[in-house]
Amino acid sequence: MITHGEDLLISGAWLLGIGTLVGAIGQTRQTLTSTNLGKDLVLKGNGIEAVGNSLQAIGRSKMLNPENERSQTYFIFGNWLEAIGNTANSVGIDMQLSGSVEEGTRTDAIGSGIQGMGAAFEAFGASLTEETISPFEIKGNGIIAAGSFLESVGNIFILNLKVRMGEQILLLGSWTQVFGAFILIEAFSLGPEPEPEKGKDGHNGHYSYANYCV
Repeated sequence: MITHGEDLLISGAWLLGIGTLVGAIGQTRQTLTSTNLGKDLVLKGNGIEAVGNSLQAIGRSKMLNPENERSQTYFIFGNWLEAIGNTANSVGIDMQLSGSVEEGTRTDAIGSGIQGMGAAFEAFGASLTEETISPFEIKGNGIIAAGSFLESVGNIFILNLKVRMGEQILLLGSWTQVFGAFILIEAFSLGPEPEPEKGKDGHNGHYSYANYCV
């Protein structure tokens, strides 16, 4: 049976996937045109990601119990860090669109770094669990962390007036995050896998799902 906390995790994962995709499309338009065209999509994408991260943090908090407290704490902390980072990204991009380009780019770089740290904490939390989806969560969050750090580096290049190179790194980082986010969606969408546990009548009496049991 899916709990309310797990519902929030799945919803958050989908929002994360949608947000990264919207942001990557916007970044692609911006990089190809060498203008601010598409930057509004990057802003919206980061906002959607922040909502998704927040839902996942709340969902993890609802699922917290003594048996998984350590790993879930890393997940919750990482989710909130990602939400803060994505919010900072949105603020930085809004500043850029308002004319404060340098300060906005600096804020965007810091936000991406915070987001990367959050995803890294989540990957570490997944490494402490023995759930079926843990390897997918490690891989997905690890890739999102790498993409976020790439975006931070891209903004640093731009601040150092290496704009073209910086934009290309931002493009790579944005699509890297899409890849990681959809691995997480796949993780939370895994179907049931029967376990070899037998009941007294010789029939399987237990089925293991991605992150819940029936």
